[in-house]
Amino acid sequence: MTEVVVEAREKADLSKLEMLIKRANELKTNIEALARAIESKYSADPRLGSVVKNLLKTMQPPEPPSDQLLSVSNSLEKYVSALEFGVKTLTTYAVTLDELYEDLEKLEREVAELVVWEELLRNLAPHLASEASRLASRAQRLLSQPPLDEPKRALDEVETFLKEVRSHNRVCRTVYTNRLNELLSTVSQLAKTLKRASKVQTPTDAGRLFAYDEALRKLEEKLEEASRRPLEVKLDLVAVKRELESIEREISVLAESALSAEEGSLARELERVARALDTRAVSFMSLVESLSRRSGLPLEKVCYLIYLLEKRGFVALEVRVKV
Repeated sequence: MTEVVVEAREKADLSKLEMLIKRANELKTNIEALARAIESKYSADPRLGSVVKNLLKTMQPPEPPSDQLLSVSNSLEKYVSALEFGVKTLTTYAVTLDELYEDLEKLEREVAELVVWEELLRNLAPHLASEASRLASRAQRLLSQPPLDEPKRALDEVETFLKEVRSHNRVCRTVYTNRLNELLSTVSQLAKTLKRASKVQTPTDAGRLFAYDEALRKLEEKLEEASRRPLEVKLDLVAVKRELESIEREISVLAESALSAEEGSLARELERVARALDTRAVSFMSLVESLSRRSGLPLEKVCYLIYLLEKRGFVALEVRVKV
């Protein structure tokens, strides 16, 4: 009876050993396949090649038990556990490397945008351009040499920095767009001034007015195109502003040449008030009193000059009467 029990136990131990050996071989094959897949995918990547090389060095499958211990199931169980841990760890690393690769690709695109904003805002918003330059330099260092010791730490660092770069890009885009819209508004205002000047033009002025009209039209087209594709057009808004200021001075001289000193002074004040009010309404009494104080002209004279300026097309007043 004792011999039967011993024989059954030996068969059970042998079956367990066979199962452990089979499992060990499967796990070892899995580790080698994962390692080959990671190496094939990333070893040639200039950013992740070093990470992968170091990783695969530390993730070699453990040595199997010696022949003397092969019959001892406890040693083989420990070997299988080590292999299982290796497969789990390497699988986690493979997923992390995939995420890291995707984030590095996104960061490269964001940095390319950052470099353009640094160029466009250098004279327009120097503080934003300076920060863009700093972030771009830091990004280049991170892209050229991610942290080599731990892919998960590298992933966390890249994700955090990617958010910072994206946030700054959004701020740069907003500031650039706001300045661009201001220039479009200036173009629109100058077009109105040009239209008023054309009503009192002389034959000598006609050619100059046409040239200014063409210049404003081309600038408006450039600004609208830059509004749609700022990073591709790369329009220098500071240069555009200087050009508009030059045109504004020339048009103002032409427009006011047909006005008396008092009319010209009042026309400039009305233009200032119009810009300040935008689309808001103001009472006629408040308008006349304000213009009288700023120009030093009596109320009656201000009313008369407003009438003359509107009649000649230099201003347009919209009146709502309430009783």
